[in-house]
Amino acid sequence: MAHLVLKEIEQENFSVDNLIENLSYKATDGRVSQTDFDPLILENIFRKTIDDLKIINDKTKQNIQVLEIECQKEKDICKDKILMLENSYKDSYDYLSVLDKRISNVSTTMSDMGSQLENLNRPRLNLFESHKTAKYFDKFMDGIDNSGVFADDSKLEQAAEVIYKLYILSNDLNDEKFLKANELVLKKYSEIEIKLFQKFHDAFYKNDRKEMKKYLNILSNFKNYQECVNEFIKNLQMAIKNSDDLYSEIIPLCAKTNEIINEVFLNNERIMEQFVKDLFLDRVQSYVTTNLEKYRETDLEKYLDTLYLFYNKTKRISKELSELMKISSESTFFNKLLNEVFQVHLKDYVNLEKTNLQNKFRAHLDRFYEKIGHTKKTQSGFVSNLLSKQTSEIIDDRFLSHDVTTLCIDDAKKSINRSLLLCDANIQPKAIDDMYEIVCQNLCRDHLYYSLDLHINALSSVDFRQEINLHIFPFIKQMNDLMYLFEQFTNVSVIPPVMNSPYYQKIMNKLNQICTDLEIKIDNSLEKAFTVICNHIRHVLQSEQKKTDFKSENDEIFNQSTIACSKAIKVVENQVRKISNCLDGKNVNNALRELGIKFHRCIYDHLLKFEYNEQGAMAVIRDINEYRMCAKNFNCSVVDKLFTILYSLTNLLVVKPENLQEICSGDNLVIMSKETIESFVQLRSDYRNIKFQINRK
Repeated sequence: MAHLVLKEIEQENFSVDNLIENLSYKATDGRVSQTDFDPLILENIFRKTIDDLKIINDKTKQNIQVLEIECQKEKDICKDKILMLENSYKDSYDYLSVLDKRISNVSTTMSDMGSQLENLNRPRLNLFESHKTAKYFDKFMDGIDNSGVFADDSKLEQAAEVIYKLYILSNDLNDEKFLKANELVLKKYSEIEIKLFQKFHDAFYKNDRKEMKKYLNILSNFKNYQECVNEFIKNLQMAIKNSDDLYSEIIPLCAKTNEIINEVFLNNERIMEQFVKDLFLDRVQSYVTTNLEKYRETDLEKYLDTLYLFYNKTKRISKELSELMKISSESTFFNKLLNEVFQVHLKDYVNLEKTNLQNKFRAHLDRFYEKIGHTKKTQSGFVSNLLSKQTSEIIDDRFLSHDVTTLCIDDAKKSINRSLLLCDANIQPKAIDDMYEIVCQNLCRDHLYYSLDLHINALSSVDFRQEINLHIFPFIKQMNDLMYLFEQFTNVSVIPPVMNSPYYQKIMNKLNQICTDLEIKIDNSLEKAFTVICNHIRHVLQSEQKKTDFKSENDEIFNQSTIACSKAIKVVENQVRKISNCLDGKNVNNALRELGIKFHRCIYDHLLKFEYNEQGAMAVIRDINEYRMCAKNFNCSVVDKLFTILYSLTNLLVVKPENLQEICSGDNLVIMSKETIESFVQLRSDYRNIKFQINRK
């Protein structure tokens, strides 16, 4: 049974449940579920199996101990071997260090010996070459210029070397006897140079860079070598087509050219710089000038946009070429090229930019006023001319345009952005300040100020005897919205570029002055608007209020306010609603407080015009209650207090004479002057009979 258990345990997919099942089945021959099943048999089998498992466990532990001992022995052996290898490596490293020093010493010695041998051999070589050159020159003296290497076209390289030396020699021999020989040398020099040029051109058109490099190296000793380089550069530039987008071809051409030059020329950096310089000052400059000049006289905006576009593209390409050519960031090579290409167009750029901005602003404003059918008056007498027109043409909101303001600000942003790229850093702040002044003059003073002045002057001609429909409040709301756009433009587009210059404070002063001037004009317009409203309220009260309203002989009591009161409240509520919708923040609070105080004064003055009997006093108290409810719309404690005091004053009209003194001592009236209180008591119809006199300590 033990071997069966061991075999079961050693299986890869061993399962305890399967082991127990197999043992049970084998011990009972599969009769576990039958009635004659003997559990003792199964118990004995399990006990026997447990004993076998213990024996297997003991043997396994012994085997593990044996393996651990053997493993430790192997570990010790490996450790000893590693120590031996480390010692051996250290010895080898020391030996290699000594050997490296010896090799270095030998190399230095050999280099010194080579230099000494070269110094010894150079005079011999020079003497041999001089002798060889002298023999050729001797033949030229005899009039023979086609001997030796000159007679064989396949030896063009050797002929070039010889003729170069002969050319140098002939320059030093100025005696007349050498004149004919010198002429022959110069002629042969030119012939060989032309042949070398032709060989180079053939290699260029075949794209045989190895041959190109060979003949360029030979030509580098000849006097017209630079002409060859210039011709090479010109031929490369011919790959550019006369397309509408030159800039798209520059980078691919320069990348290809840079590869050729690096492979062909020894002084590749200088040649590549020459290629780029010629490309910029010839093709790019010509392309820029041609495309700009056609707009300069006909479309200044298009001219400036195109200038900005070309300059930006050229600057971006310069950066890419700088990386391609691995030019140092401190180099001024491309900056100089950029200035040379655009110097003609940048010379008067700032003046053109300001002229264009001025023209754009004028065009926007002229189109706007033409669209609304208005002729702008610039003379001092424009107010009287305007007032001669109908009021509806003057006080509506047609004279202020969000679209015009947006267009002007967008144009100014474009001009400033262009100047940030095209202006020299030294004149940039002044240019921005000049452009900002154009914005202030044309947008703020000639449009916003002008529109506000129109409304202010128009308020003087409003007929307060008719129903009023004031446009000044929505106009002020629109004005505030446009001023927000102007301030945002100033803070985002104008201030950052001049932050560290003296022009920063100058621009901030202009902004503050514009805001202050507009605030004064708006306050003036509100003051005039409130005067119109109050005049209209007075007219309503005067025309609708009858003396019998407050001195009625009818004993019947009505629980509603008078018609004059209702109409006046309707006027006030309508205007308060407009103000609340159109103004915001402290502005709406200040405006409502001011209107509320003026409204109170209207009612106060109005009440002093009447005489009140007992029924009339009750009627006026009902009106005052309505006025107090209306005053809540002003959302101002000062106005509420004024109408509360007015209510207390009207109570003097209704109380019994013997209680007047007590009423005058109340919290609201104790602060009032004796004259004010007596002026209200005198409005009582029974005043002559009561002989009232206020007594105060």
